[in-house]
Amino acid sequence: MFQTKKKTQKIYLLPIEELAPNRMQPRKAFDEGELLALSESLKQHGFLQPITVRRTDPLPFPEDLQAPAFEIIAGERRWRAAKLANLEQVPCIIRKADKEESAYLALIENLQRKELGYFEEAEALRNLLLMTDYSQAKLAEKLSISPSALSNKLRLLSLPEGQRKLILEQGFGERHARAFLKIRDDAARRSAILQAGKEGLTAKAAEALADSFNREQTAFKQEEKPPVKKPHRVVLVKDLRFFFNTLERSLSLLEEAGFSVEKQRTETENSYEITLSVSKTKPSDTAKSGG
Repeated sequence: MFQTKKKTQKIYLLPIEELAPNRMQPRKAFDEGELLALSESLKQHGFLQPITVRRTDPLPFPEDLQAPAFEIIAGERRWRAAKLANLEQVPCIIRKADKEESAYLALIENLQRKELGYFEEAEALRNLLLMTDYSQAKLAEKLSISPSALSNKLRLLSLPEGQRKLILEQGFGERHARAFLKIRDDAARRSAILQAGKEGLTAKAAEALADSFNREQTAFKQEEKPPVKKPHRVVLVKDLRFFFNTLERSLSLLEEAGFSVEKQRTETENSYEITLSVSKTKPSDTAKSGG
């Protein structure tokens, strides 16, 4: 029997093959050296803490009836080490939990042990939001963190997978990753990560580098803009008949208004010559002034 914080819980020795990893396990990477060391410790000292499991959901297909009967909620690293140690049975606490609660408890266990990388943590938080009806505010409250802190962690997932890997390979922390996230251009962001890694920049220096990359990108785009041209009207006449018809209509309006119009058009081999004579006054106006 193991003593827990709330009450004494019964421990079951379960066949190791009856256990399966949690499909929503947030931790993706397990250090082989640490697993080997833990397996040796299990051989010599046994389990200091049991594995927490839940019964798997009923399986709908007959061919799946041989699947493991339990899913690990907390303790996958111990389970993996036990397999390396060739143990046939492992001590377990069986807990009633649905898929959502199992995912939540797996996340909490890893957070408390500080075993998750910050990208793994962000993915686990996103998965919880997707598979539950939690809002970001509600999940932040359950995790005892501020909504802004939760939002900042989720924003890390907007980094492309390749750049996340590159950031981890350079040994950068979460603050570095948030600094690189500020760079809007994808190619520039990758260059900044490589430069920061080569120069061994601190998180504060990486933030300054990100700002400088953004300024360079802004200046470059401004230089690329073509000079602003004053708008001007372009008239393209494809058929001279349209021009002549328009001119004739205009002259007809003058004649209807009482003005005297004389026009003469001469056609040469290469051009048209048009001569117009329009009186300044109407004939009727001249008659009135003379009377």
